[in-house]
Amino acid sequence: MRTSHRDRRGPALLALCLALILTCTPAAAEDAAFRVLPGGTAYEASVQVTASEYTFWSPGPLGERVPLRVEDVEVLGPTGPVEYRDRGRGVISFPEGNYTISYRAPLRDNHFVAVFDTPYAVTLLLPPGLDVKNPFLGMVSRGGVTSPGPDGTLEITWDQVQAVEVRFYTPERELLLTTFGTIWLAVAIVLLLPFFVSWKRDD
Repeated sequence: MRTSHRDRRGPALLALCLALILTCTPAAAEDAAFRVLPGGTAYEASVQVTASEYTFWSPGPLGERVPLRVEDVEVLGPTGPVEYRDRGRGVISFPEGNYTISYRAPLRDNHFVAVFDTPYAVTLLLPPGLDVKNPFLGMVSRGGVTSPGPDGTLEITWDQVQAVEVRFYTPERELLLTTFGTIWLAVAIVLLLPFFVSWKRDD
């Protein structure tokens, strides 16, 4: 029996509706997870990519791309590790596809920065003993949400961002700041006390 024109329009209309839904639905951001190691001198990363190459880099003083020195690089596909080619200057290449790239990189001056070419959902874990809450010592870039993490860590998350920045500190630095603040306050009181005493007498 021959299919009517009306019957053939049903599947075609459904396919068109699905195509419109997929087109109008915004693509989900890739995930990137970072963990600062104890001591704050290095971090481990796990970054999702859909590509055929990846560049390890960090912004320089003028915003230029500076190759990042990394270790323990691994490219994981759906079935396990994938071989990659080191092309130099922080660039690796591999067959086109979806991967999770993990690596380890150094940190300097208690300062973490990550920049992406597309929006990412980012998670950063700081180990116990490192903090960002004191505004004189710590800093979290816009959009970052701070909350307690597992095993006493501090978790900072961002949603749909292309750059994140964190400046953290140790308890020793916070104690040093408190000590200097107390000393300067005492000095200020000693210097200003005679002025207030004389001003009071004049009244």
